[in-house]
Amino acid sequence: MQKDDTRFEIDPYNSYQNYLYNRALRGLSIYPEKEVSKMEQKKKKKIEKDHKKVQKIINLLKQEVTNHLANDFFVRIFPNTEFTKSLVCHYGIVGDENHVNNLSFKLLGITKPVLVARLIEKKMLPKNFNELIPKEDAIRVCS
Repeated sequence: MQKDDTRFEIDPYNSYQNYLYNRALRGLSIYPEKEVSKMEQKKKKKIEKDHKKVQKIINLLKQEVTNHLANDFFVRIFPNTEFTKSLVCHYGIVGDENHVNNLSFKLLGITKPVLVARLIEKKMLPKNFNELIPKEDAIRVCS
């Protein structure tokens, strides 16, 4: 009989924090259709605008991680080649907004706390995000 090594991560975030995080990542899709239809146009536009910004931030983060992993690989395997020097020194780890990185968070080792930290840094989540307490509205939407 094999031992089951399945481990579950405990989400350190409360319902309100998860609500803000999910709204940033998924936009209006976290709301029921009825609620979206009742929502003011201005609020819908803001949520979608923020969602698009967050998607760009996520894409660039994924590219940075991918580039960092690739650079490490080339430095380890081909340390003294012109190609490696060019790759690492000229291109670095900076991403390109016109390229879409479709690799998963899991494959790249990007955890929720890392993503939350980046979204706080880019002001897409409030700077006091880690101290926020639940609000009634968030609990209702997230349930």
